[in-house]
Amino acid sequence: MQGKVAKRLQYELDWAEDVGWEPKVAILTTTLPGKESEIRSGSLAEQVAYLTERVTLPGHTGWHSMRGLNTMMKEWGVSGGSHHIEFTNKRGNWNVHLHSVMFGFADDWNVPLNSSTKLSEWNDDLSMKLVPEKLEVATKSNKRVLNPMGLGRIYTLDVATIDEMKQIVRYSAKVQYVTKALDVKKMNPDLKSEVSNFLNGKWTKKLKRSTPRLARSFGSWAKYGTEMLMD
Repeated sequence: MQGKVAKRLQYELDWAEDVGWEPKVAILTTTLPGKESEIRSGSLAEQVAYLTERVTLPGHTGWHSMRGLNTMMKEWGVSGGSHHIEFTNKRGNWNVHLHSVMFGFADDWNVPLNSSTKLSEWNDDLSMKLVPEKLEVATKSNKRVLNPMGLGRIYTLDVATIDEMKQIVRYSAKVQYVTKALDVKKMNPDLKSEVSNFLNGKWTKKLKRSTPRLARSFGSWAKYGTEMLMD
């Protein structure tokens, strides 16, 4: 998956250079509502179903996919990208969250969330030089941005720098993190059964097995070139 996402990003960057448009690339991580929400104590399948369900949005007609995030991405000037669902478990409680790879153009980009990264430096003993490093910091959004979609206010937004876009392989290391495959063998033995049952999916009325889609493209990536993101 990482290679496919990086390939699509490189395609978009090459195209932007050909037409002379300034590209924007970012990774947004969103979460479920806070501990006061009942869904926080839900099962793995329940939390994923909540995150991926179609909902109504204030000021919009009809139903909108991925809790309305796809519709808002379009309004924010994000032309396309892909969502990647990740889940962890601590002390028996599931924590399902979403990593979204976003691509757009500077003239259209109007994402109402601030970048949550900060620059730090560490001393490399081999080169005897200070090495810059970009760190992600969890940030709280305005309650009018993510809350109406039923998401939590805590997020991270990592916007790619010019240097990272020039060397998309380097930025792909971050893409690799958010699109990494789940290793069930390394999970707590008490959770393996629930995870395995969830990943194996359910039988439909047509006697076909329906498995959960943990990676989904949106916008132009869904309309053009979906095969580049297929598992």
